[in-house]
Amino acid sequence: MLNTVMVIGSGHPYFDKRVFSKSVQPLSKLFAKVLYVTAAERGKVQGLVPGNIEDISVGNMPIKTINRTLQWDRIHRSAIYNYDKPIDLIVLHDIPIGYVFPGAFLRRIKGKFHCKIVIDLHEYLPECLFPSIPTSDFLTLIDDKMIVGPYLKEADGYFAVCDFVQEYILRKGISKRKIFVLPNYAHSIPTNYVEKTDSVGFVGRLNRFNGPERIAKIAKTVIEEYGYEFRFIGTSKEGAIGLFGDDWLFSHDKVTFLGMLPYNEMLYEISKLKFAISHFEVTAKNTIHSLPNKFFDCIVSKTPIIIPSQLKEQRKILEEYDIGYSVDLDNNQWIQELRGVFTNQKEYDRKSHNIEKHYREFLWDSHEREYLNFIERIMKTE
Repeated sequence: MLNTVMVIGSGHPYFDKRVFSKSVQPLSKLFAKVLYVTAAERGKVQGLVPGNIEDISVGNMPIKTINRTLQWDRIHRSAIYNYDKPIDLIVLHDIPIGYVFPGAFLRRIKGKFHCKIVIDLHEYLPECLFPSIPTSDFLTLIDDKMIVGPYLKEADGYFAVCDFVQEYILRKGISKRKIFVLPNYAHSIPTNYVEKTDSVGFVGRLNRFNGPERIAKIAKTVIEEYGYEFRFIGTSKEGAIGLFGDDWLFSHDKVTFLGMLPYNEMLYEISKLKFAISHFEVTAKNTIHSLPNKFFDCIVSKTPIIIPSQLKEQRKILEEYDIGYSVDLDNNQWIQELRGVFTNQKEYDRKSHNIEKHYREFLWDSHEREYLNFIERIMKTE
């Protein structure tokens, strides 16, 4: 067993599936000690955190870019610099250490600890680096050239969430051998599967960037034309205020806002849906090439998901396994395409059968050993 790994998740929630479930927990099986640098307290939990995980808390990260960079960044880096015992590997999630010369930061910690560095890219980072600043092609270019590019060149290994992010890393002159494509697979299945209800659900936290007006249009169609219920799983009623053109969704008896749920409870609610939807806004490259947890959560809950055909990475999986649907948002008749989805029972039965056959391939447990094998290979390279 290897000695010590530091996982820098920082700005993410303590039990974030992309950090804790996909990195911290698996590495606790490979290393004697896992140092978890986090902005969030673990809270009062029993049995969820392996005994060889030690927290290094750096306080909550501000969302505003200037506060994050000038205040929190300094505190965050100091907590890492001040650790005074040997470290074999540091795993960083996205760029959780601020934006002031992150490449120089990596050089400094490599010089201090003489350790390997692995970066896990959850997203196409140059496009979503500054959440409080409107995106633009010019800003993405600046982020790429001045922040993300120099930062990536300091690492020894990389996890890319999808093929598009892998291609981005390759364009930096980095060897493909150092990159492992690892989508955000689901981490569990429902405790039990129940009979499907006449319902469609939006899965995830609704915001202005994932198409609330289109989602409201879908809700109106399924309620008025088919008598289905529409459920928001992961969005509270309060969290959706101001996102729709009118307020009919908030008072309709066939619309339910379930808010954030414990993971297993969320999977159970998804499993009751006849159809699931998520992102219906497709202007950003980061969205077009995304492979988020909620996509796989729907599949392992055995619920066919409907996506815009513009979501290239997700569409590729749905088509390969024939387990979901896509509609073309560039077509003004996309809502008519949806009507075809809702009325074709034969196609629905075929896709449901295929999900039953393949859903376990989209569980993290089916890929954890590949993740650990890659880490072991990076640790052995000169």
